[in-house]
This record gives sequence, C-alpha cells and structure tokens, in this order.
Amino acid sequence: MKLEQAVILAGGKGERLRPLTDHLPRPMVPVLDKPFLDYLIGSMVAVGIKRVLLLVGYRGEKIIEYYKNFRHPRCEIDFSVGAVEDQTGRRLLNAYDKLEKNFLLAYGDNYWPIDIAGMTRLYEEKGAKVSATVFSNKNGTSEYGPENNVEVGPDHFIKRYDKTRKSRDMNGVDIGYFIVDKGILDPESKSNASFEENVLPPLIAQSNLIGYLTDRQYYYITNVPSLKNFEAFVAAENVSSLIPGH
Repeated sequence: MKLEQAVILAGGKGERLRPLTDHLPRPMVPVLDKPFLDYLIGSMVAVGIKRVLLLVGYRGEKIIEYYKNFRHPRCEIDFSVGAVEDQTGRRLLNAYDKLEKNFLLAYGDNYWPIDIAGMTRLYEEKGAKVSATVFSNKNGTSEYGPENNVEVGPDHFIKRYDKTRKSRDMNGVDIGYFIVDKGILDPESKSNASFEENVLPPLIAQSNLIGYLTDRQYYYITNVPSLKNFEAFVAAENVSSLIPGH
C-alpha cells in the first residue's frame, strides 16, 4: 500500500501557546521564521505524500491565506473549513468527500520523523482498519512527562486508550500519525464526535486498532517551552521545510 494523502487536524485554539495564538492558529506559530506547518508538511512530502488536506477551524483564514497560492512539484494542498467548536471526528466527517480510501491522519501540533515504510508494512500485515503511532516514552519525554495513554499488546493490537492518562499499565503515548481506512467513518452522522474518544474505542473492541510503537522522539508545540525545544531541534538537525518560497 502506498499512502499519498495526508490529512492534518489544524483547527484547535492552542490556548496554552497564548499570546502567540491570540491571532494565529497553533500550526502557524513561527519556528525560525517559518510556520510549524511548513516543517510538518515538508516531512510528509519527503516520504512520498502527494496531497495534503488541512482541516481548519480557529483562525482558519490565516492558514488558507498562507497556502492558497501554494505551488510545489510534488504536493498539492486543499482545505476543509469547520466551526471552531468542531471536534476532531466532526472535522473528518466535514471533509468526508475529500478523503481518499486510506490516508495518513496527523495532529497539527506534533512533529515526528515519519517511518512510512514501517507503518504501512505493519498496517498491511495486521489487517486492522486503523493504525496509531505510539511513542514508547521510555524516558518520560512525552508532552505529559511519564504519563501514558495507550496500552499496546505484544501482537501490536491496542488494548486500551485512555485520554485522561489515569489508567495503569499503559506503555506509550498516542502521537497521531494514524493510518485510517475511510470506511470507519459514517458520512450520515451528524454528531460532533471526537476521533480519539468516540471513534477509536469501538475499534479497540473490534480488534481493528493497532499501534506502531516507536522509540524515536517526537516534538510538540503545546506551550512556549516545547516550542523552543522544537526550534532547537530544527536548528541542530538542519530540518528543512522542503517548501520552496516559504
């Protein structure tokens, strides 16, 4: 299987990054004079993604204005506009007609060096409908320190998902980078559903959610210290946005 579409959840308010997000959506917060989203999209283009769909909400016009005239020989960008109060599942349903049969779903505030080959290989091997990328968090370097929210079994199937991070025996953190089969979504649904809280749990019960475990550090921009940490990573590793003119 070859993934060619990435869908990025880019509609949240990012209140912990205020005042930077008073006038900007979180994915557009500057990192060394470029929006965080440039680096995220660049990492996707580097692994063969050809189409990016941005699910925008809060200050979505800022994202659209920046990318509406975007041109790249290997990537196209499109938008789906939702209400600020829309949950993650609702944003996907709003964009249902633009989704490909299988797509990469990512959070707009996380960055991880994508192992697209390993992810797709495990996805095909296990035959599940959705794969989540799970950071092993062995040294407590996740967004929430040592707290985890996912239990992945030795067979890679996810046994539990707890967004509150209160459950014991969890062995990783969901960092997004889902491989999703569009067929799990109900286009007739009118609910303001959360992908994490309403869509994933039934998949666990059906043995249709697997976890791709990784030890490789991910980065997040949920507050100013984590933003500075990502900036340091970009500078140290000479991370490229791969987007000419941006």
